[in-house]
Amino acid sequence: MSFLKPASSPLRLTDFRMQSCPELAADPGLLAILKTTALVESRADNYAEYLHAVFQPRDHRWREAIEGWNQEERQHGILLRNLVVAADPDFDFDSAMQHYRATVPYHACDGCSVRGTIADELVARCVVEALASTFYRTLKDGARTPVLRAALVALARDEARHYGMFAAMLREEQEGPNALGRWRCCWVGIRRMTELGDQQIIGAYISAARAVSGGRSPALAAQRYAAALFPRYRFHHLRFAARLICPVLFGRSDAMTVNLFALALRVGVMMKGLVARGQVSALSRVRALLGEKAAGWAGKAISSKG
Repeated sequence: MSFLKPASSPLRLTDFRMQSCPELAADPGLLAILKTTALVESRADNYAEYLHAVFQPRDHRWREAIEGWNQEERQHGILLRNLVVAADPDFDFDSAMQHYRATVPYHACDGCSVRGTIADELVARCVVEALASTFYRTLKDGARTPVLRAALVALARDEARHYGMFAAMLREEQEGPNALGRWRCCWVGIRRMTELGDQQIIGAYISAARAVSGGRSPALAAQRYAAALFPRYRFHHLRFAARLICPVLFGRSDAMTVNLFALALRVGVMMKGLVARGQVSALSRVRALLGEKAAGWAGKAISSKG
């Protein structure tokens, strides 16, 4: 049995004709999000090396699944890189990637899951892949350019399949002696959701910004990223995420559970977006009045209160 199901329409880079995209030029927030994602997806080999180490006690099917997943994630990084460089030829992707790797380390490949057990790791991976598919669906629904929409559709489909792969691995793991209780699944999954603005993403955002402008205050990065991304989500996007996540966390996917969880996600996303926009607006006013250094101090003060 293969954990990673074949794609009905495999992603092929030759299917996407890259060209200048006025839509991205007119939406610097979306362009910054895609540059950030291009860097994150381009670290696929790091993620695979770590998971190979964590899953080393399992059989060859697990290794083969991670190898297949890694190949597809590499394709995602290349596709996104091609998109953002076509939209912004001045973007120095290699410089941004070098800075990202140098400043943002990934988990040690010592065979220990940072989540705890193999099952814990799988719960976290299911959440990440479900939210990645939701992320691409959300961006697709706001896009108008055909090549951008087609790329985001392909990425969303792949991430949904990747969720299915990790969910199948989790089901097998849960049949063994190391099965997790329901409360543990909830704790691991919700904790992973609260880390979505983690060092990997914000570090990539800062690295992409440096490649364009020569610098970006780290204190502003998380707020700017959230302000650009979270207002794009709608309830139906989060209901899709809930349909995937609820069986993993709660062991059920009935309409009431899914809708309540989607509502909770919607409230959380709206609040984060509103807070981030307010902070970015306030810090922009500080910068206009007092300069970049003062804005950095103000951003640190706001972050410490958060």
